[in-house]
Amino acid sequence: MATPNLSTVTRDLINRSMVYEVYRRMAFTDELVKRDRVIVQGGKTIGRLVDYAEVDDLAQAYSMNETLTDGEKTMIQEPKFNWKYVQLPLKYGGDMEVQNINAAKEEQLVNLAEYLSKKSIRGLRIKLETMIANAGSTTTTDYNDTGKNFNSMVHALKHVTTAENYGGLSRGMTAGTRNWWQGNDSSTIVQTVAEETTVSSVQGTAMSLTIANLRSMIIPVQHSIEKKKDLMVVMCPTLFNQLKAEAHASMMYEGAKDTADVGFNKMYIDGHQIVDWDYLETSSTMKTWLFILNLETWTLNLSKARNFKMTPFKWAGELPNGADFYLARLLLAGNLCCWQPNANLMKTNIS
Repeated sequence: MATPNLSTVTRDLINRSMVYEVYRRMAFTDELVKRDRVIVQGGKTIGRLVDYAEVDDLAQAYSMNETLTDGEKTMIQEPKFNWKYVQLPLKYGGDMEVQNINAAKEEQLVNLAEYLSKKSIRGLRIKLETMIANAGSTTTTDYNDTGKNFNSMVHALKHVTTAENYGGLSRGMTAGTRNWWQGNDSSTIVQTVAEETTVSSVQGTAMSLTIANLRSMIIPVQHSIEKKKDLMVVMCPTLFNQLKAEAHASMMYEGAKDTADVGFNKMYIDGHQIVDWDYLETSSTMKTWLFILNLETWTLNLSKARNFKMTPFKWAGELPNGADFYLARLLLAGNLCCWQPNANLMKTNIS
C-alpha cells in the first residue's frame, strides 16, 4: 500500500506510444495503387471514351453479282463523372496550445498537434472506404452521380431497374436501356442482351459460396480480363474463411506471399485473387455481399489541388466575434469511376 509521501512524489508510469483502436485496410485500393490506377489530375469533369459495340453483325458473306450491304453503328460514348468534395476539420483551443502543443517533452505524453494531423488523415481514409462501400447500404441516393459522396462501388454495379444515371449515362434493366453499362449478372451476360430488351437480374438471389458456384459467377466476366490476376474477388472475412476451408481441404489454393505486408488476407484460386475486406464484416447486410472486380476497369481519381491536402491552422480569434481556437481542414476532391461495369459483378445474398 502506497504511503502518502510515496503517492505525492511518484507519478504514474505511462507509455508514451499510442495504441490505435481504429484502423482500416483495403485490398481494393492497395491494388489500384500498385497498378497506377490512382490518378491525380484536374479538369472540369472526369471523362473517358468507351467503346461498347462490335461490328461483326455488319459483316456479309456474299456470292458474285450479289448487292453488297452497307451500314454503320454508334459504338463510342463518353461517360463523365463529377468531382466530389470532402473535408475534415481539425480544431484545438488556446488551452491546448499553452498546456500541450508548445510544451516541452517532459510535459507532453503525446504531442496533440501531431496526433490530430495523423488522426485526421486516417479519418479521411476511413471516410473514403465508407464511400466506396456505400456506407453498407444498397440504397445509393447519397453515393450516385448527384449525391455529395464519391460514387460508390455498389452504385457502379447494382442492377438498376428503372432509369438512373451512372457517369452521366442513363441505364435501366426494365426498359433495356444501355444494358452494356450495367454490372454483369451471374445468369445473363448483360452486354449480349439487345438494347431495349428487359434483363432479369438474379443479383439478389440467394447462393451459397462454394468453389463451384464461384467459378460459375466468374464466367460472365472472365471474357474481359487480359490476365487472371486482373480479377479480384472481394468478400467479408467470414465468407473468405469459409471458402479457404474448402480450398484448403482440396489443396487447390495458392497463398499470397505479401499477406503479412499488406495486412489483409489474400489467396489465389484458379489464378484469381481472393481477398477479404474487414469493413464488410461490420454489418449483417455487407456480410452477404461478394464483388468480382476487373481491376483494370477502375480508377480512383483525386484532384491535384486537394489530394489529402491540409490547410494551415488559423487562429479564429483574429476574426470578428472570433473565439480562442485554431482551425485547419484536411481536403479531398475526387471520385471513384468504373469504366466498364459489365466487366464486374456484385452479388448481395451470399452465404
